[in-house]
Amino acid sequence: MTQARKPYIGKAMAVTLKPTVAISDAQAQAIVDRVAPGRRLRHLAALLSGEISAVFEIALTDRPPLVLKVYPEALHWKMRKEMLVAGLLDGRTSVPVPRILQADDSKSLIALNFVVMTRLDGESVLGLEQRLERSQILAIYEQMGRALREIHRIAMDSFGYIGTDGIVTPSTSNRAYMLSRFERKLGGFDQFGGNPALAARLRSYVERSAVLLDGCTRPSLCHYDFHTGNVLAVGDRPRADSLLPDLEKYAMLS
Repeated sequence: MTQARKPYIGKAMAVTLKPTVAISDAQAQAIVDRVAPGRRLRHLAALLSGEISAVFEIALTDRPPLVLKVYPEALHWKMRKEMLVAGLLDGRTSVPVPRILQADDSKSLIALNFVVMTRLDGESVLGLEQRLERSQILAIYEQMGRALREIHRIAMDSFGYIGTDGIVTPSTSNRAYMLSRFERKLGGFDQFGGNPALAARLRSYVERSAVLLDGCTRPSLCHYDFHTGNVLAVGDRPRADSLLPDLEKYAMLS
């Protein structure tokens, strides 16, 4: 009798990172008082975005809305990382980047770290794709590629994962760094019940293809999850300057 294999996504991985946080109007107004003194809160509404952070729209009575991003305690350090990435991007791309207006780790207003940033107009390109012509979709992807090229022009000191104060455990080359990432992910695949034969095939493929990683000789900023679900566009015919890469997904260099 063949024993059923346990699923790859086991109990140890079934963890909800996004914090469940209730913010009162009084708390929201206190945040507004710090960011925009004299302005009044109209309403606070949860936004359906973010896999790690709880994200809210702060609507004001007499000025454009803001975005409130609340980090889970287990990943509180991501606030500082996001601030670092925002600084790296500031003024160096043609795409609009949210401006961080307030970063708070005091836990005096709410019990978790949070940032308040400007909110950019637009709609997820993932939703737009369903009603655009193929030529329009291809034009959007061309613009996304242009945005990535601008991001990749931002040079870094070394290869590695971006943490709160820069690169964590710098690597000597792109190959060394990426192979360490592959090994870490494949190790997790094994740990949580992944198919051993599939893991062996993946490792073999990585070993055979590792030479391709040598093609990147200069460390630069890289968005590791750049797809239409993480890009905003304005109108049915987005322009290059209306695209928005998601700040939270800048996590590695390659």
